[in-house]
Amino acid sequence: MKKNEVYEVVVTDMNNMGFGIAHIDGMAVFVDGGVTGDRLNIRIIKTASSYAVARIEEVLSASDKREQDPCPLRRCGGCTLGHITREYELELKKSFVKASFHKQGIDADVKDVVTDGRRTGYRNKVQMPVEGGKYGYYAKHSHEIIPCGKCLLSSELFSDVIAFTASYRFPADPQLRHIYIRYGEKTGEMMLTLVTRLDRIKGEEDFVKDVTAAFPMLKSVVVNTNAEDTNVILGKKSRAICGKDEITDVLCGCIFAVSSHSFFQVNRNVAELLYEKAIELAAESGPNKVADLYCGAGTIGISFAKKHPGTAVYGLEVVPEAVENAKKNAERNGIKNAEFLCADAETADLSGIDVCIVDPPRKGISEALAEKIVKSGINRLVYVSCNHETLARDAKYFLSHGYNMGEITPYDMFPRTGSVESVALFVRTESAVSASSEKE
Repeated sequence: MKKNEVYEVVVTDMNNMGFGIAHIDGMAVFVDGGVTGDRLNIRIIKTASSYAVARIEEVLSASDKREQDPCPLRRCGGCTLGHITREYELELKKSFVKASFHKQGIDADVKDVVTDGRRTGYRNKVQMPVEGGKYGYYAKHSHEIIPCGKCLLSSELFSDVIAFTASYRFPADPQLRHIYIRYGEKTGEMMLTLVTRLDRIKGEEDFVKDVTAAFPMLKSVVVNTNAEDTNVILGKKSRAICGKDEITDVLCGCIFAVSSHSFFQVNRNVAELLYEKAIELAAESGPNKVADLYCGAGTIGISFAKKHPGTAVYGLEVVPEAVENAKKNAERNGIKNAEFLCADAETADLSGIDVCIVDPPRKGISEALAEKIVKSGINRLVYVSCNHETLARDAKYFLSHGYNMGEITPYDMFPRTGSVESVALFVRTESAVSASSEKE
């Protein structure tokens, strides 16, 4: 197989990057835009020792799982699964989760993917680079800006605000680098952040008057200063030039403050479904003490504490700003039974904890923390995961150390993309409890 050679293939599977998978003489070929069931003429554009990459030259016979991608901006690489049917997208995502567990030798009970029914317009946050009068998204694997009037994944409210801001005639060059919008779906509050190289923008007072007159839902306008030439969007210094430096939204019946820097799930509706499931699993055994590790701004812990006021909740997070946000969010919701500490999850004191909730980053939890959970005798572990591969890896550890695993529920937090989140429950077996008691 050589570069630029053309082959006829049938696509037999897909990966989470939106590539169809075919085989030529036993070698896997990843076809950009290919769909399971397609019969295609493809051209090889890259070869490696164990695989090749190809582009479609001609669709000879289209799969019934293929549909026309309504987005004209596929070059941005955001909607990697935008060219397949909704039914097949959900089927694929379930298979991705199941395959990760199969790879670890685990026959997992993976349920159908939970969705709120939306495939577009779900993002409550958008960050667009601005350069030379152009704004939009970067083409994948480059810093070329693809002009974008409207993104199908984002709230319809965003496009007009972005266009107004990008075309606004300031008295002097504001050196605008990014336009960043956050939106509270339940409260209707919107925040506009201008990421610039300057601490102050000439004419910012007039801009605030004009933009808030045009868009009354704007309750916060912030200038964020970032003069560093890096890929990091936000600088450390922010200044509100209208309203406060935060807005609020409602999740699981609790009010949460959202700033430019704070973490808040971009798909509010599905996040609520996921958190409700995690809370349900954590509460089933009637715990007295619950540990919420990697708690961020306290969304899961506070939601649990409000629903179960008789249970003590201890949240740990390594980011100081997030811990302060969690404390303020607890106070805002009148929560008295939740405490938040700034500490690494590996240092957590889990003595007396009945149930542990973990919501780690993509790398999953460390073996040191997994070992601590096991040795602490935690009876129930609720694992919220944004990476099913590390979830499956960690599941193998807990299954080999005295825990049974319940069903895995995937959630479609990012429709039209290859990402999928999951919630899993691990329950300590009676034999493990007995063994622990004998050692004591």
